[in-house]
Amino acid sequence: MGRCMKMVKTIFIVGEKGKTVLIYGLLKKFLNEGMKVGYFKPISKARYRLPSMVYVDPDVLAIKQALNLEDKLEDMNPITITRNILEFKNSVDLLKKQVEEAYNRIASGRDIVLVESYPNLEVMTSIGLPAPQLAKMFNAKTVFILNAKDRDVIDEMIDRIILHNCYFEHYGAKIDGVIVNNVPIYYSERVEDIIVPEIEKLGLKVYGVIRERVRLLAPTVNDVVEALNAEVLENKDKLNNIVEDIVVGAMAPAAALRWFRRAVNAAIVTGGDRTDLIMTALETRPSVVILTGGLYPDIGVLIKAREVGTPILLVPYDTYTTVEKLKEVQSIVTPNSLKVKETDILETIEKEIKWRELVQQ
Repeated sequence: MGRCMKMVKTIFIVGEKGKTVLIYGLLKKFLNEGMKVGYFKPISKARYRLPSMVYVDPDVLAIKQALNLEDKLEDMNPITITRNILEFKNSVDLLKKQVEEAYNRIASGRDIVLVESYPNLEVMTSIGLPAPQLAKMFNAKTVFILNAKDRDVIDEMIDRIILHNCYFEHYGAKIDGVIVNNVPIYYSERVEDIIVPEIEKLGLKVYGVIRERVRLLAPTVNDVVEALNAEVLENKDKLNNIVEDIVVGAMAPAAALRWFRRAVNAAIVTGGDRTDLIMTALETRPSVVILTGGLYPDIGVLIKAREVGTPILLVPYDTYTTVEKLKEVQSIVTPNSLKVKETDILETIEKEIKWRELVQQ
């Protein structure tokens, strides 16, 4: 290992949904505390291609741009998987060297480096480069992010952490601690009173319990515009609105009004020819109205939208396709969305994560 690896504090963040947003918040907090920080994602799935034809992980791009990090993308994310993994099997030693050298460049001169794992921890096990070996390579403290949302049986989280801890121990590594993320209010008491003590009985530190806040993972209207290649018909200055709910307007205005009022920071999706429905939707001041089918609205709709300050987007897709694309947007992290939600993210870090203990040995 290089000298810089031993001097820098490294935290390996592994586990489930929400890692990138939490990492951004931690890095921003550490920066605010005067620390020199680095971000490293050794292995990722290539989901975005730059104009230079280089494949990158958009999460890496988002962190780099949002924090103005000067490191090269190829150092921050040295290995990108496009389709196949087994092709790497005969070059695993070269890959290890590539990862180590890139890490050394990121770590040089830094007080702390946060390393983000591939979403599925088992990836690269088949070729001899599993996540636990990476943790050992970086001499890192490993923190597992457990997602409490969308679980029928909340106690399954204990089984999951036991399984992955066994996986790490198999390779002579260990999971040092846990952050329980995205906890719905109806699970809060059980998580605090039952789940957390059970995790601690396993010898793991619980560094935080984060309550569910849809806003933290929600996209902005600008993210929606980019993902759907939408035309902005009105209120181009309101694209930082957060989109927490998706509501399809496919009923009579009177019936739809009840659903529009229940939604929080909604994207309302309907046809551009549904003037009566659009006008009703605008009365509830949603985050955005998305008009499908390439149908331009009546001029009265644009006047009303300007009055209430709601962006109007036009897309060529049918309603079903539009909604499916919106669901995909909800899993995308962008520099803009991180900056827009920075205050909320930092508040969560400061109130619900024991960030000082994270940086201790």
